[in-house]
Amino acid sequence: MKWQFRLLLFGAACVFLLGVALLLASSSPGRPAAPALGGSLVSAAADVAVPDGAEAAEIGETGDIDDSKAGDEMTREPEPSRGPEDATGALADYVIYINWDGFAYDYYVWANSSGGPGTPVLNFLASRGVLFTATRNGFPSITNPMQTSIVTGAWPATHGNTYRYYDAAENIVKQTGRENAAETIAEAVEASGMSCASVQQFTLDGRGAYARDPSHLYIQPGGPWRSRVAEAVKLLRREPVNTPDGPVVVPEIPRFLAIYADDLDAAGHNSGIGYGLSLVFNYDAWKTKMIKQLAAMDRDLGSLVDALMDLGIFERTAVVLTADHGMSPVSGKSSLPDLLATLSQLGYTCELLAPGERARDGTDLVLVSSGLAVQFYFRRDITLSQYDAVIEALSAKPYFGGYMSLHELRKAGAHPMLGQLLIWPEPPHHFKTQGLFFGIAGQHDSGDDTSRHVFMLLSGAGVRNGAVVDGPVEIIDVAPTISRLLGIRPPANATGRVLTEALLPAGAPASDLQRETRSEERSGPGALPRAQELPGGRTTRRDYISD
Repeated sequence: MKWQFRLLLFGAACVFLLGVALLLASSSPGRPAAPALGGSLVSAAADVAVPDGAEAAEIGETGDIDDSKAGDEMTREPEPSRGPEDATGALADYVIYINWDGFAYDYYVWANSSGGPGTPVLNFLASRGVLFTATRNGFPSITNPMQTSIVTGAWPATHGNTYRYYDAAENIVKQTGRENAAETIAEAVEASGMSCASVQQFTLDGRGAYARDPSHLYIQPGGPWRSRVAEAVKLLRREPVNTPDGPVVVPEIPRFLAIYADDLDAAGHNSGIGYGLSLVFNYDAWKTKMIKQLAAMDRDLGSLVDALMDLGIFERTAVVLTADHGMSPVSGKSSLPDLLATLSQLGYTCELLAPGERARDGTDLVLVSSGLAVQFYFRRDITLSQYDAVIEALSAKPYFGGYMSLHELRKAGAHPMLGQLLIWPEPPHHFKTQGLFFGIAGQHDSGDDTSRHVFMLLSGAGVRNGAVVDGPVEIIDVAPTISRLLGIRPPANATGRVLTEALLPAGAPASDLQRETRSEERSGPGALPRAQELPGGRTTRRDYISD
């Protein structure tokens, strides 16, 4: 019987030790239970979503949860797929990156000035996020290079897209198209194992989003913002969208969704009637046109906010909205003839070359331009004093706006092929080959602040509430910040920074932090318009849109 008694004691000891081990494992800080990254618990009694964590704290301060929409609109989407890098601490389950091409920060200020229509949806998002008042792009201030800079988090010196340049070795002017030697944010998302989709954000076409991959889908519906945001809503609702192979339904709500629209860019150029736009013929009419266009896009942005709320993921989604460049209004005679004459007087034989053109023998200074900034390429050695003499002569001109030296261009991340000197005019002056004697146009290939100062807003999950950041930020900060929100590594070549001043610490509710600047305490240009507080932390389109 001794062996049976010993066996019984041994078994009891094993059970006791196993119980202790399990207890220690469950309480050990080094081995937490599966983290709740923005998930929610479902109340069986009421059949409505009961938010947990940061979401519960925020709604608890604004009022009771509105359960009048229990059922379809309050149905929570199941937990999204997790990439292997989620363990770093995602701040949001979903991130939507919206790019309104040509969205100058001035447009936002104009629309929200006295007598303006306002931008209630943008302001609603700002009340639940951070507005950046001093966001700048890089060089050149042109769509393809700057769109590429946003999605890679790097300047042209890194990704290689500089739009138009003179290749001295081959003696020809070239354009870069969609060239990109750097990893995109969508490729980083794809590598993490997360899903993504792009609605006409062309810099992601084949670069993390693909026409024939439902889990990383690229679609190009065309048309204005209204049409594109409608397709984005279909993706969120997991409704069929058109692809080259026919209708496709994404397998889950994309963790990262990019949407691109160029309505503001088209309106600002004022060169055609696409998207139902009309031509205007003076600055005041142009300004009014831009305000109206922004107000219209703001209204249609409401449908996206509504969709997020209907799906029950609004509180778990971060929204990033920015632009690649602004717009400089131009009119009147061209200053190009005087520029060429001045350089000739300094002893240079100049040629302004277009794409595909070559310099003649004897040309010692090649100029390249898209109408505003002029890129200088010296074909013979010059001294520093000769270089400075060019700048001095042109800076005395009434049309002179500013310049970037070779050293300054390199420091700003410009591609080495952008030139050895960059000069731009003061609006409304321009360097177009023909004058604009009737009407007004917009151009943005300039170092002027009208072209470089762009809108940027972060809102939603993981973002501080109602703050205004007046310090300088750059568009290359977008991709690293999106990466931080999703809890993944940034794009491999990114040199931008995470906008930590706009983000919450992991697990901290927005209500726990003091607002950096309250909207009601600000006034003057750049102020955050007073945003309407919404009952219960929820709203519908009719709450912030006056039809």
